[in-house]
Amino acid sequence: MKTLLEQADRVLIGGHRGCSCEYPENSIAAMAEGRRQGADYLEIDIQLTKDRVPVVFHDVRLETKTDLSGYVHDFDLQELKDHVPGLCTLKEAMEWGCLRDAYFALELKSVPIDMHEINKELIDLMLPVIKTTGMIRQVFLFGADYQILRYAKEKNPKLQIGLIVPFVPADPVELMRSMDALVYLSYIYNMTPEIIRDLKEHGYYVSGAILREEKWVRRAVELGVTMFESDYPGKAI
Repeated sequence: MKTLLEQADRVLIGGHRGCSCEYPENSIAAMAEGRRQGADYLEIDIQLTKDRVPVVFHDVRLETKTDLSGYVHDFDLQELKDHVPGLCTLKEAMEWGCLRDAYFALELKSVPIDMHEINKELIDLMLPVIKTTGMIRQVFLFGADYQILRYAKEKNPKLQIGLIVPFVPADPVELMRSMDALVYLSYIYNMTPEIIRDLKEHGYYVSGAILREEKWVRRAVELGVTMFESDYPGKAI
């Protein structure tokens, strides 16, 4: 992922959950459509099933979008496939991406303390998938559970990570340095030109995360972010 970021001469657009289209979110079909629309990278969400398979699914609670009730890790892969149209495994997504030289932002979905041990196991299982599919340089892993992100870096220092920062740190650069992170993700209204300039001058990249309103897209571009995600990557700018 760092290669894509280093070579960018404009704001990069990520396809949020692939893209918003006629295909189910986070499905390979939605990822393909996001790429067709011009997404520079794809943002997808990773969780672990009961039978220990990393899958691509957004909501931590299944009842929000399915007729199941509980966490993703309460159900086996086949049970989930029976109820989630287009559900794919991380392995399937990475194999598909490798064949197409695609880049990914992989979000670790979690209820941090409640899912801490599950997500440690998720890291143990997903890192070999990313490595064996040849995608270690094509992805960055991000989330709000910094302990899990640090654990991932300790397991594989070559893995690039991003920090979801839903607040204004006393020292954003020091936060990034302490975590050995690559991408700083925050709300546009939590960032100033000075914060972004300081981060970029120290070799970090700044994401405006998911933007859905034109006013925030304009603000992100004015501030000088490196990247942001859109439900409609072809119409983002």
